[in-house]
Amino acid sequence: MTDVTQTAPQTATPPSRIDWIDYVKGVTIILVAQMHISLGTMESMGVSHMWMVDIVEFARPFRVPLFFMIAGLFVSRSLQWNRAKFIDAKLFHFVYFYFLWAAIQLTVKIGLSGYGNHAFSLNDILLLPFEPISTLWFIHALAIFFMVTRLLKNVPPIILMSAAVILYASPVHTGWGAIDEFADRYVFFVAGYVGAQYFFNLAEFARQNALRVFAGSIGAFAMVYFFVEAGIATKPLFGLLAAFGGGAATIALLSVAADHGRLKWLAYIGQRSLYVYLAFFLPGAVVRIGLAKTGFIENADLIALSATIVAVAAPLIGFKLIEKTPLAFLFVRPDMFRMSEEPKLMPAKA
Repeated sequence: MTDVTQTAPQTATPPSRIDWIDYVKGVTIILVAQMHISLGTMESMGVSHMWMVDIVEFARPFRVPLFFMIAGLFVSRSLQWNRAKFIDAKLFHFVYFYFLWAAIQLTVKIGLSGYGNHAFSLNDILLLPFEPISTLWFIHALAIFFMVTRLLKNVPPIILMSAAVILYASPVHTGWGAIDEFADRYVFFVAGYVGAQYFFNLAEFARQNALRVFAGSIGAFAMVYFFVEAGIATKPLFGLLAAFGGGAATIALLSVAADHGRLKWLAYIGQRSLYVYLAFFLPGAVVRIGLAKTGFIENADLIALSATIVAVAAPLIGFKLIEKTPLAFLFVRPDMFRMSEEPKLMPAKA
């Protein structure tokens, strides 16, 4: 979830804002919120099957990988910044929101401790810098990915990508979330970094060949579905095929939608995806638990769907309500937490 207002690599010629990237980010953040809420609903209500969970399982091979591919698209430009600017934008920026919202999540867990699986210990607090908390692991991982890539910026792309693939295929299971997620996800961030031009070319091809792309995307999604149903989507080779196949299909279809001006609400959500990512857990949990406890809706799928809609919409509405108030620090990094010499606010980039 990086700033898509940045320019693309020199070989690409995108406009100042790239619609299809916002569309992709909109879809992926909705899928992330839907995953957490649907799995939580299934567990709390003790149901054996939900079609909302079927969506979760289908999207699992490419949902988070696509997030990181998109995040990597503009790394090459940020690597040209001086060290202070890079650390401010790619480390301090994420650190600020990570620790702020970790504190908020821990507070909420205390308040909801009697209404679900919200247990935590003192160790969870002490290990926050090293062991990411709950839904915030993505921000934690993104900061690490940027810093590692900065350190390795002089490594030839083919070697960096090969090393990332080997790491992905290796049986890294240390029990430490930061280490295990790095091994499992860094390959997709690197793919976005070293293969940015291929993604932009794919989007351009899709806009010019909508019917062919639609057929190809159906085939790619069918492959993902088969891998999931066969239980092989977690195997290294099939995992990569499913991640890149599902990711490419999503990019292609949404590029066509953006080109035809369809589903513009996805772009709106995508532009503000980090607002949703930071805050969706609270309204989602309140609505999910509230509906289940009151019995107003008894169907688990409808509860999960309702909670997902609220979880995505509430942070967007909330930001608009507080953006000009002192509470804006929840989504806007104040001057005192910036390295920049120029005093200005940095909003939470999605």
